Amino acid sequence: MFKYTSCGLDSVHLRNGYEEIDTPYGAAVGIHDVEGLHRVIGLHIVINKPDLLDASEIRFLRKELDLPQAQLALFLDVAESSVRNWEKGRNKISGPADRMLRALYAEKAQGQGRVYQLLECLSQANRDAYVSVLELEESEGGWRTSVA
Repeated sequence: MFKYTSCGLDSVHLRNGYEEIDTPYGAAVGIHDVEGLHRVIGLHIVINKPDLLDASEIRFLRKELDLPQAQLALFLDVAESSVRNWEKGRNKISGPADRMLRALYAEKAQGQGRVYQLLECLSQANRDAYVSVLELEESEGGWRTSVA
């Protein structure tokens, strides 16, 4: 068994799917299908872990989502320092943020993107341009917002 710590998690062991390689710098290990391996690790965490995500799991999922801390913070509607503190183990992630991060990862791993797109849109919404009076009109295609 090979203890796979390069992913940032301490509890991952590989039975196979790797090979020892001699390099000019010494022995190294090559992992087969790293992307597939990380997808299985991530899905196992988001689906099976009953407790809140810990610091290394949050960091792993964020990196697999290819999001900087600032972007994840926007998606979860928290301060960037909150994400940083979760990843350093200084604070625990909140339940709602934990569930949203799991949903984002599960969706990406399964090749979809609607939640991600919605959160991206919401995080970029210009709240100053929001009009509190909603004017609607009926057209042949159904109801729609009225463009002034």
